Amino acid sequence: MKRWVGWTLTLHITLIAPTHGPILRDRPRDYIARYRELSTPRLHLDSGRGDKTLLIFYISSYRNTMHMAEAIRDGAAEIGGFHISLYDLEGGEVEPFVDLVEDADAILVGSPTINGDAVKPVWDLLSSFARIHVKGKVAGAFGSYGWSGEAVRMIEDRLRGLKMRVPVGGLRIKLIPSEEELESCRDYGRDIGSFLMGRPRARDIDMSQLSID
Repeated sequence: MKRWVGWTLTLHITLIAPTHGPILRDRPRDYIARYRELSTPRLHLDSGRGDKTLLIFYISSYRNTMHMAEAIRDGAAEIGGFHISLYDLEGGEVEPFVDLVEDADAILVGSPTINGDAVKPVWDLLSSFARIHVKGKVAGAFGSYGWSGEAVRMIEDRLRGLKMRVPVGGLRIKLIPSEEELESCRDYGRDIGSFLMGRPRARDIDMSQLSID
């Protein structure tokens, strides 16, 4: 649809005759330009031309993963130079996010572990990635858990299977994150943000093994 709108702007158009509704004869190109503006992802309109973009998706049973997501966002924001958007998947509808994901430079996905797995809205989101171009995008996973915390590693495996770059191992925190653990989340955000901006931070910690109990 975006390609169609761009192509029509090069034509000499005298009227627009839709299947339903009035025929538009007065300044039809203005309507096409307005449609193009409305159909452009808000992420690009808000972030400013040329900015990189980081999307953080999460779903949270008891607000623990949500608090992690917010702390990760705050840490990434300290790096600066890119736009960050935070999205709660609780509604279960992932289609509105597909175009945003395709246009983004980095995607983080957060999920609690329920019955040894990530929750369904997260898998629905990840399944939608197969229909769009995500190869080479920066990605990562995080989440709170109560027992074994398999969800984070399962999400990471899926991200790597999609040929996305996972520069920082997933972050897992048991139950309610303490202030110290939230600082680990902010540090995770700083690491992702630094990598996105081409300035990886020198760190000795293997965060893929990090599990704060």
